[in-house]
Amino acid sequence: MNLTEHFTLAEFSSPDGRPTPQRHIYWLRLLCVEYLEPLRDAFGPVHVTSGHRSAAHNSKVGGAPRSFHLRRNRRAGAAADVWCERGSPSEWAEFLEDRGCPGVGRYIDHVHADNRAGRARW
Repeated sequence: MNLTEHFTLAEFSSPDGRPTPQRHIYWLRLLCVEYLEPLRDAFGPVHVTSGHRSAAHNSKVGGAPRSFHLRRNRRAGAAADVWCERGSPSEWAEFLEDRGCPGVGRYIDHVHADNRAGRARW
């Protein structure tokens, strides 16, 4: 299933094979349209290292209990950890911040982007 022209649902699926809830797909599609496709336009192909996570997989990788990688009822938003073929994590994060991405995390080799209701930086 294509989320957008350059992103598929499979790229965001939980590695343990648990299905992505339908409501989470909606938020993943918005994340791609609003932030990841523009990031791709600016920095080349974007590689998703983590998208939707099941609760079991999130626990296994030491994810935050309230991570936006998890689908929670009554909470809007989805997340992706990504890296681009050009540029640096600092440049990718700055680009996402300039576009108004609500949740942006900077790491050594990737960035986290999410479309939560509110603003978070780390």
